[in-house]
Amino acid sequence: MQYSDGFRSAEEKERYIQSTFSAIANHYDSMNQWMTFNLDSRWRKKTALFSAVPLGGKALDVCCGTGELSHCLASQVGTTGEVIGLDFNEDMLAVAREKQKKDQIHKNIIFVQGNAMTLPFPDNTFHTATIGFGLRNVPDFRHVLGEMMRVIQPGGTVVSLETGKPEAFLIKDMHKLYVKKMVPMLDKLSGGPRGPYAWLARSAQSFLPQEELAKEYKALGLEKVKYYNLLGGAVAIHVGFKV
Repeated sequence: MQYSDGFRSAEEKERYIQSTFSAIANHYDSMNQWMTFNLDSRWRKKTALFSAVPLGGKALDVCCGTGELSHCLASQVGTTGEVIGLDFNEDMLAVAREKQKKDQIHKNIIFVQGNAMTLPFPDNTFHTATIGFGLRNVPDFRHVLGEMMRVIQPGGTVVSLETGKPEAFLIKDMHKLYVKKMVPMLDKLSGGPRGPYAWLARSAQSFLPQEELAKEYKALGLEKVKYYNLLGGAVAIHVGFKV
């Protein structure tokens, strides 16, 4: 059996994603800034805001990578709150810990290694569970959303910051140009269609449009589901509440 993204199994995809993020860990942040026109930090701040995690609350950042969204959540919960940043790639976590140590900020973040498919936390632990640009890279995004829902308290939020399908006319044209011109260039720079940056671009193209992801949220039993388009719909924040 071959999945739509070209992988023969969930395990094969996990191994590939591990090696991909290990390869780009040290320049992941700078590439994000370049590829998003330096808008990614603003998007993460909005994601933390939409999470509605209270001052003194407890937040989980799934697939936290280098910890950028974790820091936004830490600002929101304040010094009396706590943020757990979880990722399965130790190289990305090493960058996150080094930034935290170097900048001496947000000591209320704990970075841990773990798998988003089997979150190592009891039910009803957190006020929010967020994931930034990670859903399209996990073996089963529905299962991951279910795990996130499991570990948040009733009234808490499941929040995803992810690439979307542009809805604004001008952005649609720009997106088509990006696909036709930028992705082939990324292929060359990163070793073909399975090179790290080419893969990230292609996985964004193949992921669900906003309305479809909102339906998946509702199918899980999340309520008050909304999504907020950014950059004309090229990126979107999805929010759902656990009852």
